Amino acid sequence: EDDLAQTLFDSGHVPDPQLIWSKREEMRSAMAEAMPDLLAHLFTTHQVPGAYQPDAGPASARALANSALALLTRLDGGARARAQYGAADNMTQQLAALSCLLSIGAGDAEVKAFYQQWQGDRLVIDKWFSLQVAYAAPEATAATAARLAEHPDFDMKNPNRFRATFGALTMSPAGFHHGGGEGYRLLADWLIRLDPLNPQTTARMCTAFSTWKRYDSDRQAMMREAMERIASQPELSRDTREIVSRILND
Repeated sequence: EDDLAQTLFDSGHVPDPQLIWSKREEMRSAMAEAMPDLLAHLFTTHQVPGAYQPDAGPASARALANSALALLTRLDGGARARAQYGAADNMTQQLAALSCLLSIGAGDAEVKAFYQQWQGDRLVIDKWFSLQVAYAAPEATAATAARLAEHPDFDMKNPNRFRATFGALTMSPAGFHHGGGEGYRLLADWLIRLDPLNPQTTARMCTAFSTWKRYDSDRQAMMREAMERIASQPELSRDTREIVSRILND
């Protein structure tokens, strides 16, 4: 979606992140409705029996089956994805099924079950945080990130956990650039809090605003306001001040 926005901008158009997301959703639904039998065949015939194997052959088969599952989920309300999650004996298949469910606004039970199973593994729980933000509907993306930032396992001093949550927000164009500007304000709030603790991560994540001139005047104004609020902090680190100033003056 970010590539599409840049291509539109380069060709003289002002991209609309929400419209790009909506049209991609329409395309995915149209694909699912056009070939349900083929998708079901691909999903069934490319299941990998036996113990989990990371080799290229089994990995490719799982990837194809899970791509088919993502489209089938739009047709069956998540029935196959729930079944896959319940039967999965490895994290890869669980995550694929969970992603499919989250993409249709479902999966609450699976989200809880995944956390209970994997809460002792920090890297896996990073994925748990990230998926929930990445697959949230655009109008709910910022609120999802804000909710997860209140979770007991969220630790802003942990760069991986911070990036998993707020990096996922910035990498969801329709969510981050949602028309109300809540994504911009939320990210600015947390970067201001993070800067005294980790200026390097803060500076890197400020680059989420670097495409601000690509968008319409309302979004530009809201992003400028967020960046100026960051820049106005009296004790702002040199790294963050340099990055924000460069973006604003580019």
